[in-house]
Amino acid sequence: MATCYSIQELMRMIATAAGSIADTVSDREGQRFMQALLTSDRIYVAGAGRSGLIAKAFAMRLMHLGMESYVVGETITPAMEKGDLLVTFSGSGETHSITDICKTAKAVGGTLALVTSRGESSMAKTADLTVVLDSRQYDDKGLSSDFAIRQITGEHRSGAAYNPKAPTGSLFETAAMIFSDAVILELMDLRHTAKNEVEENYSNIQ
Repeated sequence: MATCYSIQELMRMIATAAGSIADTVSDREGQRFMQALLTSDRIYVAGAGRSGLIAKAFAMRLMHLGMESYVVGETITPAMEKGDLLVTFSGSGETHSITDICKTAKAVGGTLALVTSRGESSMAKTADLTVVLDSRQYDDKGLSSDFAIRQITGEHRSGAAYNPKAPTGSLFETAAMIFSDAVILELMDLRHTAKNEVEENYSNIQ
C-alpha cells in the first residue's frame, strides 16, 4: 500500500531534494554562465514543456533587469546574430525540437548555454557552456529521454505514490526555477540594480 503524505510533508521533501541539487552545482559553471549573460548583446531563451515555462519566466526577469531578452518562437523575436546568447533549459538535453534550435543558434554564430540534468547529453556536447542541475538521483528509470516521446506514449507519469520526491521530471524544473532566480539576484548585485528599478519595468497594461 502506498504511503500517504500531507501537502506540507511533500513540500518539505521537494525543498530538501532541491537543496541537495544546489549542493552539486559547479561554482565554475555558474560563474561562466553569469559571464555569458553579462557580456552577450542579446539573450534568447528556449525550452519545451515545463522547461519552456521556466525559460519564459527567466526571460521576463532579465527584461525586468533592463536586459534585452527574447523567447524563441514568439512572433516579436528578432533574428539571432553573432554575439547573442541562447539559454536552453532541458532536463534530458535530448528534446528534438530544442536540439534543432541549438544547432541553428550555433550556425549563426551565437553562444549556447545549456541548463540541464544530464551533462553527457547531445545538447551538452554542442553547448559552449553547461550548468548541470543533477536531479537524476530522483528520476524515474526506464522512461524515454525525449520529452515529446514521453508525452505521446503516456510515459510522463506523476503522483506521490509513484515518486514521493516530486512528480515525474518536475524536480529539474523546480531546481531550474530556483537556479534562475538565484542568477537574477546575483545579476541585480553585479549590475547594482535596485528593487525599485526592477519594479519600473513591470507590466502596467495587463
